[in-house]
Amino acid sequence: MKLIVCGTKYPLKEAIQGATLRNLYVLKMQTGIGIKSLRDTFKRMEASAPKPGEESDPLDFLESEDNLLALQAMVWLCKRHAGEQCTVSEANDFPMSQIGFETEEADAVPVKEDPTKARTDSDPGDERPALEASNT
Repeated sequence: MKLIVCGTKYPLKEAIQGATLRNLYVLKMQTGIGIKSLRDTFKRMEASAPKPGEESDPLDFLESEDNLLALQAMVWLCKRHAGEQCTVSEANDFPMSQIGFETEEADAVPVKEDPTKARTDSDPGDERPALEASNT
């Protein structure tokens, strides 16, 4: 999943997993939120994402003070992970209309192929013949 802030895409999971001890300490001192709370909020956010065909109001997630704080922490950690030098306040000083999320193909649940179904993506005539053993 990528976090999009003002048109820049940040890898969210990598930023959280790659957070330095110093950044986690600064985050805890400035916001009171720790890595466990951040992880739990991230899981809630993923679980609350609308499924295909479902309608959901993304503002529901932002009704909670804890979720708002965690979102600010995510933005800051993403920016720090990308090498940007900023405070938590500076990292989050942008309009809400400039934030979003992007699900990557790898994040989607993989569809398993039916082993009984014939493959149609190859032509039997395209296969190379097996090499014969050489006596030399």
